[in-house]
Amino acid sequence: MTSEPQISPAIVVRALSARFPRWTIWWGQATAHYWGVSRRRNGLLLHVEARSAQDFVQQAREIDAQTP
Repeated sequence: MTSEPQISPAIVVRALSARFPRWTIWWGQATAHYWGVSRRRNGLLLHVEARSAQDFVQQAREIDAQTP
């Protein structure tokens, strides 16, 4: 049985940051979650906590679509 290679969270964070330039994204070692914050034009600061990169992408897309 062959398992999928583990991708380091640092590489995933770089990829997410390139995809979402308006977001500051990091990996929480204590929580093992991806985190992100984004300041909107009106000054509102929004955050995301996600268990996976896919979950982060989904949440950030929803926020970006709803909040300019």
